[in-house]
Amino acid sequence: MNNKSIIINKDYDPIIVNTIIKRYWWWPILFVSLFTSISYFVLRYTKPTYESSMIIQLGNKDNAKDIIEVENVNMKGEDISPDIELLRSQFLFEKAIQLINYNVSFYAKGQFLTEEKYNSSRFNVLPFELKDSSLIGIPIVVKYSKGSLNLLYSLNGQKYKLTSQLNKRIKNKHFDLTISSSNPKLFEEESKENELYFTLNSVSSVSARFLPYLQVVPIDPIAKTIQISLKSNNPQLCYDIASAVATAYNKYDEEIKRKGSENILAFIDQQLDSLSGELKNSKDSLMQYQRRSNLPDPEGISTQLSSNISKLQDQLFVVQDEVRSLNTVYSKLKSDPNRLDVYRILPEMLGKSYETSLNGQLTSLYELLEKKENLLYRVTEDNSEVKALGTKINLKLSSVRRSVATILERLIANSNVISKKIQSFEGEYFQLPEKKMEFSRLKNIQDLNEKYFTLLTEKKVLYSISNAGYSSENRVLTRATVNSTPVAPNKKLIYGSFIFFGFILGLGVILLKYLTFNEINMIDDLKKLLPTEASILGGVPLSKSPMEFSQLVVSESPKSMLAEAMRKIRTNLSYINPNYKTIAITSSISGEGKTFVALNLAGIIAMSGKKTILLDLDMRKPKVHLGLNADNVYGMSGLIINQFSLEQCIQHSLLENLDFITAGPIPPNPSELLLSGRFKEIVEKLKETYDTIIIDNPPIGLVSDGIKILTDADIPIYVFKSHYSKRNFAFRVKELFEMKQLDRLNVVLNGVRSSKHSNGYGYGYGYGYGYGYGYYESDSLSKKEKAVKGIKKIITIFSKNK
Repeated sequence: MNNKSIIINKDYDPIIVNTIIKRYWWWPILFVSLFTSISYFVLRYTKPTYESSMIIQLGNKDNAKDIIEVENVNMKGEDISPDIELLRSQFLFEKAIQLINYNVSFYAKGQFLTEEKYNSSRFNVLPFELKDSSLIGIPIVVKYSKGSLNLLYSLNGQKYKLTSQLNKRIKNKHFDLTISSSNPKLFEEESKENELYFTLNSVSSVSARFLPYLQVVPIDPIAKTIQISLKSNNPQLCYDIASAVATAYNKYDEEIKRKGSENILAFIDQQLDSLSGELKNSKDSLMQYQRRSNLPDPEGISTQLSSNISKLQDQLFVVQDEVRSLNTVYSKLKSDPNRLDVYRILPEMLGKSYETSLNGQLTSLYELLEKKENLLYRVTEDNSEVKALGTKINLKLSSVRRSVATILERLIANSNVISKKIQSFEGEYFQLPEKKMEFSRLKNIQDLNEKYFTLLTEKKVLYSISNAGYSSENRVLTRATVNSTPVAPNKKLIYGSFIFFGFILGLGVILLKYLTFNEINMIDDLKKLLPTEASILGGVPLSKSPMEFSQLVVSESPKSMLAEAMRKIRTNLSYINPNYKTIAITSSISGEGKTFVALNLAGIIAMSGKKTILLDLDMRKPKVHLGLNADNVYGMSGLIINQFSLEQCIQHSLLENLDFITAGPIPPNPSELLLSGRFKEIVEKLKETYDTIIIDNPPIGLVSDGIKILTDADIPIYVFKSHYSKRNFAFRVKELFEMKQLDRLNVVLNGVRSSKHSNGYGYGYGYGYGYGYGYYESDSLSKKEKAVKGIKKIITIFSKNK
């Protein structure tokens, strides 16, 4: 059969929807039940995940700034990104792991799940020494029974077993440890119920295990609040690690600030120690010279010169000191400095003329170096962000070097100018007495040392006050908490998602069945699919009596719904062609009920008094003889080839006026027999004796040899079967019309299911003109319908009698 492409039902059809729902309503229930079961097992065998979170606020306060107007170098900026990256870093996480002393992990392995017994294990392990680091993370099974302790583990493909007792040291080439238990009895019971084992941890292994589940997110950058959260299968472990991260951060932050302050004060103290010695020597030299020269008051005529020289020497000293300090800074910047080098340079610029111009650049360089150092805790040197920071650092370093070189050149020029002026004034001093000149020289040295010593002392006091007034205000706003309810898996979400998905999948099946619905179930379907040249004779109700093959049933139940349907078709035949003699009945494929329709239509016509004969031309799969309980020896195949006579082949049925000729033995060439002239002669001969000739044609959807017989018949009938025939079969009928092989056709819908709400064109079949009032006996009614009908009759009789 030449089937067209699959039909897709794009339009809404409530009748098809009703059919699909009635037939496939259980699919959504099936999928919902299936996915509910799946979600149950997913939840049953998925480890619960707990989350512990806390909120901290970063802050610092400089109480001395309002008094001395000096900002502490430890003061943090508004950007909290470096602190967040530090909290996320492996460096800080490892410090946190060290705080909780998580050296050993304990596990209990059940039939399906493995539970970590953090702080709840029935036994403890005290590791003295780990001799082989490759044992880290390897499960060491512990079995305890009747006072005997056994350890089993595998390493590098080799199995090891050690036997010992509780509280005794166990040594081998891999480790040295002791296993103890506060309750050996419970330990032994749990050892029998589950497989207990432990693993030896390292800080790096624990960090690699839990760091991916650490989340550090800013809540309010302006308020500098940060949330720290950690997820794990053990709630207590979540709590301890989250708390340890915050503690480790505070300790590290305080340690860094303390070291920075100590380094700056140590530098100032070192400079003061050096100057105090020089100041003492200068005072001693001046005093000794005065005693030796007997020069108590050198002031006099040379007061003005001395004053000028003193001022110039002061300026020269400051310039030379700045040159010396700047040379120190420049030398430290020649090689690539680290963050600590830049940090130590800052005190060199205290009170210098270039402090303002260089302080900002060095601070920016320090922040870039600090950011790179924090980033290296998490990534390697090859990381693109590290390289980008390195480029920024090199550019900033070049800028600082150029600034230092420019300032140094300017200071040297100033120093030369001042030196020349001093030389000029000193030239005038050569005319003064030698004692006065020496006194002035020593006095100037003393004054310079005193001024510089006083300057550094003031700086030390200011920085000490600033450092004392600075305080870190990092505080915990919300302490670490852990909820007894796991955050994952979410039971409501999983159940809801699985049930929703199952329901949608079930609806998808129903929708797919609707879109690909390809059955012909009612006469309205045929009207939509068949060409206008085809007329509808009617429908044949579905017989609920079990049949092995097509049978003649109208004679046995003349008042049944089936018999009335056949009478209606018989009546419609008279309207189509009142003088018909031949009726050819065919279908698309076997099983659509053409033989059943042929048998019962022949029977109903014979019951009307017309002499009728039924010819079985379906020689490939004959069934008429089965329906009439006759043999198939003498039939059409032998009659056409003149093997038998017409009288030998005609058989009489139990029904008056109904004769039949079976198909006979299956021939090798049925098509040639049907298209032969001998068949036409037989039909013409039968017309002389019979009023109606009904031909059971081969299905033309499979073979084409019956088309000629169908077109030659007075009334061609095409049979479709409800809930069996496909809509594609209607394309075959269209093809026959398009190819001009048919010019007329009559259609019967067989197997229409009865329904109390149906009409002649519905999914059921009723006739609507009084059959329900006892005109016929509906043997096609179900037991339930018969019971309802009987109850209604009893109520009616009871009402009348009353």
